[in-house]
Amino acid sequence: MWIFDRMTKRSPDIDMHGLLIALQARAGLLREWSLFMQKYPVLLCPVSGQLPFPQQYDVSSDQNFNAAMEAQLTQLAIPLLGLPGLTVSTGFAGKTPVGVQLIAGRYREDILLAAGTSIERGGPSPSVIDPQF
Repeated sequence: MWIFDRMTKRSPDIDMHGLLIALQARAGLLREWSLFMQKYPVLLCPVSGQLPFPQQYDVSSDQNFNAAMEAQLTQLAIPLLGLPGLTVSTGFAGKTPVGVQLIAGRYREDILLAAGTSIERGGPSPSVIDPQF
């Protein structure tokens, strides 16, 4: 319930006019992304703005919840626009697993899978990790 309350605060009530404005803004952003993806078919970016958080970090305080949400902005924006994304492991930073996120244009999962396969082949083999890292 705690997370639901925090997410609800981030998503205030919206009326029909506000919804139409939001959809218009989304369409404009999607158009800009589509033009960008025509020139650059794959975008390589971090999975998160920070290394993985400790267990229960996001529910330990309002400040930590907001910090976690801020660090995860690509994981909010990309699905909102309906763009496909793929995360590929690239190894470890100490004992912390790390990777990259690939983003492609709409309906171009084929490009993501090809790029992800290439990155995966060039890196260390995945291994089982202890979730208590």
